[in-house]
Amino acid sequence: MAGIDFDRGTLLLDAPFALSIDGAVWDERVGCVRTPAHRFGEIAARADALGIVLEGDLRRRWETRPRSSEALELRPYQRDALAAWSSFGRRGIVALPTGAGKTRVAIAIILELGVPTVILCPTRALLTSWAVQLSEVLREPIGMVGDGERRVERITVMTFESAYRQLDAIGDRFALLVVDEVHHFASGVRMEALEACAAPYRLGLSATAPLAGSDGAARLAVLVGPVVLEVAMQELVGTHLAALATVRVPVQLAPDERLRYERLVAKYQELRRDFFRRHPGADFTAMLRGLAETPEGRQAVGDYGRASDLAYFPRAKQLVVKRLLERHRADRSIVFTARAEDAYAVAEKNLIPAITAEVKTRERERILTKFREGRIMAIASARVLNEGIDVPDARVAIVVAGTLGAREHVQRIGRVLRPAPGKSALAYEIFTEKTMDERNAWTRGMHAPKVSA
Repeated sequence: MAGIDFDRGTLLLDAPFALSIDGAVWDERVGCVRTPAHRFGEIAARADALGIVLEGDLRRRWETRPRSSEALELRPYQRDALAAWSSFGRRGIVALPTGAGKTRVAIAIILELGVPTVILCPTRALLTSWAVQLSEVLREPIGMVGDGERRVERITVMTFESAYRQLDAIGDRFALLVVDEVHHFASGVRMEALEACAAPYRLGLSATAPLAGSDGAARLAVLVGPVVLEVAMQELVGTHLAALATVRVPVQLAPDERLRYERLVAKYQELRRDFFRRHPGADFTAMLRGLAETPEGRQAVGDYGRASDLAYFPRAKQLVVKRLLERHRADRSIVFTARAEDAYAVAEKNLIPAITAEVKTRERERILTKFREGRIMAIASARVLNEGIDVPDARVAIVVAGTLGAREHVQRIGRVLRPAPGKSALAYEIFTEKTMDERNAWTRGMHAPKVSA
């Protein structure tokens, strides 16, 4: 027999093999080995193989209520996701494009396993969305931790921030950990939340999984599991997702804007060239640190940021957005900007609502309800609508600017790809020629016809 106990996001382990567990250390204060809580599955499997009974085995606390997921009527690729995840020891990441039903895959797994489950999501908006969908299918109380709520149930949804702060106290209550938008943890930020949960079964969901072989993929493989199934957007567009047409709309800075832009970027470009000439092989982060060491460098970086703001939303883009909203006044449309202040400017100039991080949950739901009912035909947003929010009736995406690369772009376009009978989606990407905004547009990889709006 061996002893095991959950203690503040770690496990106290008194077993012959304890020190062979990755991350295990001897803790003199308590006189036994301490391991990360996320290693519980490995510890339990090792004990079972050796015929060792764990006193304090967490598995005995987890009530199991398995149910059929047949009523969900999963699509073939969703069933493939379940099978792949199960074949990898019930650990791993399912990467499906936005609108392809990642949440439905997770709910099917929750039903079939029937174990206590915690779902982590990045935003308060997703917290509410998950709780509503789980309640409709599971017909049992759903706990919520975040956005002023702290109610823990057998099935509980938490924001990333709440999980970081509180899973070290309750991480032993759950056998299944579901992480929505799991790519957020690839950088290593807040990954203690995943380490503090003892759940042996782990499911990550993402529209854009980290690149195979990257440091981020390696981190997630340890904490959640490898990518077990990945389906590209192109494979589902026109079948399980709406058909999509994309249009690139170039604009130019006005003469006064061009003069200001060139003046703002000049010193930054000069210092950047000089830095890399003196430090060949250095990366972008090192360059920024180097510039930050002098008042001149800090001023240049600040000016470059102001030039970016100008390129992301010049007067020509404002005019194009107005024309496109007028052209699509009968279509439900979402305008995506790089900054919250630009979303508010679009909202004010075109008399449409804006959804940003500052908008409270109740107001956001009121806007989205009116949007779904057709009482509002357009919404402006910076990043809140990038991930997870269900807006199935949206048909037109107007991408004014973005700063987070291909991942953000895929998520945004996915907002208009949720299928509906006869639906054909349309995505516009507006970019400012001969600025960093044009480079960003090409980096996002949107290859489509150029038109003049």
